[in-house]
Amino acid sequence: MNISKAMPHDFDQNLQFHRQYGVNAILPEIHWRKLFKYSNLHDVQVEALETLYRSAVPLALQVFDELNFDVFAPNGYKPQGLGLFERLAEQEEILLQNLEAESKCLSEETRHQIWSMLLRGGAVLVFKAWLGKVKSDQDQLDKTQFDELSDLLFIKTSPFELAERLNVHANSNQDHIFLMYDNDVYLDRFNSLETAALFVDLGVYDAAFLSLCDDQVAAYLKSRGYVTDEQIDELQCALNPLFCTDLTPKQDYIA
Repeated sequence: MNISKAMPHDFDQNLQFHRQYGVNAILPEIHWRKLFKYSNLHDVQVEALETLYRSAVPLALQVFDELNFDVFAPNGYKPQGLGLFERLAEQEEILLQNLEAESKCLSEETRHQIWSMLLRGGAVLVFKAWLGKVKSDQDQLDKTQFDELSDLLFIKTSPFELAERLNVHANSNQDHIFLMYDNDVYLDRFNSLETAALFVDLGVYDAAFLSLCDDQVAAYLKSRGYVTDEQIDELQCALNPLFCTDLTPKQDYIA
C-alpha cells in the first residue's frame, strides 16, 4: 500500500519533517521502557539503546537522502541500481567511530550492552523503532516495512574487534538482554557465525539447541568441536519423544 495515497497530506509533511531532521540527528524521543514494556530494562540498557539510536539512525537516513531513497515508499523494499547496499556498508566504519567517541564517557556496563546489542541487530532494532515512531507518533516498532533491508543494518565487524573498539571484554560475565515486543523476540540473531560461537562460549545459548534450529550454525559448530551429531539427536529426541514432525521449527540465526 502506498502510504502517500492512504494518509492525509499533513501526514506526508510530518514524514518529510522527520526525514529531514533525522539526517541532522534531530530525532523524536523514544521511551524505551514503554516500547519494550514486557522487558525489564535497566538504566544501562536504556542508555545503550539511546546511544545506538542517536548514532545509527542519522547515518542510515543520510544515505537514503543522498540516494533519494524513500523508506516509506513500496518500491523502497527492493532497491535496484541505487548502490544502497554498498553505501550502507560504507557507513559501518563511521558508525563505529561515532560509537567509540560516544562511549568514552559511558560506563563499562553500558558499553558492553552496546557491544552485545550491535552484534545481535541493535542497529536494525532502533531503526524499526524510529520508523514506528514517525509513522504513528507512538512508541512502537514498525513491523511491516523495511524488513527486506533490515539485514543491511547488521554490522559485519568481528565481535572481538568490536569489543576492542568499544573497550569491553568480550568474555566478561554480563547480561545479554533479549527484548520482547508483542509476541516477538528481538536481539536473537547474530551478525556472524563467529558471534554465534562466542555466545555459546558465554553460556547464552546451548550449542545443541542452536544447531537443532539452524543447519548453517550446526555445520559451523560441529566443525569446531562445539557439538556432535549425537548430541543434536539426543536433544531432538528429548524435545520430541514421540517423533512427531516439525516440532522444532528452523530459524535463521545469522543475519
